[in-house]
Amino acid sequence: MTLSLVRKAREAESQGLFARRVYIETMGCQMNVYDSERMAEALGRHAYTVTADMELADLVVINTCSIRDRVEHKVLSMLGALRKLKEHNPDLVICVAGCVAQQVGRGLLARVPHLDLVIGPDQIAALPELVAAARDKQQRAAATEFVHRKDYAFPDVMAPEDGRVSSFVTVMKGCNKICSFCIVPFTRGREVSKPSQQVLDEIQLLVQHGVREVTLLGQNVNSYGKDRKDEVDFATLLRQVGDIDGLLRVRFTTSHPVDCTNALLEAFTQVPKLMPFFHLPVQSGSEAVLRAMRRAHGVDDYLQRIERLRAIAPHVALSTDIIVGFPGETDADFQLTLDLLEKVHFTSLYTFMYSARPGTTAAALPDDVPLSVKKARLAQVLAAQDRMSQAWLAGFRDREVEVLFEGLSRAAALGPNSLLGQLDGPPQVTGRTPQNVPVNVPAPDAQALAAWPGRLARVRVDRVHPHSLSGTLVGLHP
Repeated sequence: MTLSLVRKAREAESQGLFARRVYIETMGCQMNVYDSERMAEALGRHAYTVTADMELADLVVINTCSIRDRVEHKVLSMLGALRKLKEHNPDLVICVAGCVAQQVGRGLLARVPHLDLVIGPDQIAALPELVAAARDKQQRAAATEFVHRKDYAFPDVMAPEDGRVSSFVTVMKGCNKICSFCIVPFTRGREVSKPSQQVLDEIQLLVQHGVREVTLLGQNVNSYGKDRKDEVDFATLLRQVGDIDGLLRVRFTTSHPVDCTNALLEAFTQVPKLMPFFHLPVQSGSEAVLRAMRRAHGVDDYLQRIERLRAIAPHVALSTDIIVGFPGETDADFQLTLDLLEKVHFTSLYTFMYSARPGTTAAALPDDVPLSVKKARLAQVLAAQDRMSQAWLAGFRDREVEVLFEGLSRAAALGPNSLLGQLDGPPQVTGRTPQNVPVNVPAPDAQALAAWPGRLARVRVDRVHPHSLSGTLVGLHP
């Protein structure tokens, strides 16, 4: 629960208004995390406070992702469990938001009789009014209309007062690339860029309230500004963000190889605050599979961009997305993907087994790769990447790295009653290297625990773990 929402709830109580509680379950990508924050803020303006206990909630919002089929099953399972809460508390309002809501729409209301609201990503601003109508007038509704690009307004952002060091900032929504496997254009709509001044103002607000690192979000940030004649391109936006006083670090995700310009690659050397970590999805190492995916780039195109980046900025860590088991993927196609991993040596991967998404072009193709083969291929990809990731991480041992501390480690945050919190040793503060690797450092006292978050520090790496590092503080930056 953020302090800003608590304050608004207390103001509402002082005015004789009843403060209700909202529980928000967030699934999927960083964009959904950002959208959930906007929903909490919109509801906070109407005397709602956020609760971490679903059983205490007057409103439950499930903010969904539809990139994988199993997420939809998880949503339906969660809705089934909520039926008992609804029976116990008839005033409880249940809402499904996000991409599954946009994809299925009113059909969810028909399938789940105790569900009150279904809202798409474009309808966040209307959430408080829809909830009020559902509660006061028992009006079930599905609000999944896309707002026309010319009329779309990005939600205003409230000042964070929860002590966060790092924050997401959406710079655009939607995607104009119609990859055959991807549901995003159908759930998030066409590309709309947030005005650059609004982006800069939002980041200024975040910095004024303690944020030191921002991650710029979009389904394809490389396309930023193309839909607005009077707007800058993404490389220029990065430079403008990098000029903001008080901001220490800038990151971004996600990119499409087709729109990866030299100007963007050069930003890694020209914008000092831009962190050396680049997520550039390739999806497959097979030309035939990429054509079937409608990716609009080939393997050679992708490798040329990687070569260009490494010629300009060899210090940049690379991650990517891989889909295994796409329709028609042969053993030879899959071997080409393994070959690509060996050529590039990514530092990390996001891997997926293909599952057909309704409405996509690929859904009409025969899903002819058996599940057992998909699982075996996924295991091979993960094993290959684990080997390369471990070799890369091992290079940090006994080196000094720069860390931006974010707060307590997960174990320390969970407390001594948790299994993780029962580990021996002093509480630890966690942060990330410029390459986005988590680092845990023991804090000598409570004063350090309170003072370190938001500070840059030099840390000597003592131990290398499967996905993180731990070390000893060498010195804090001024």
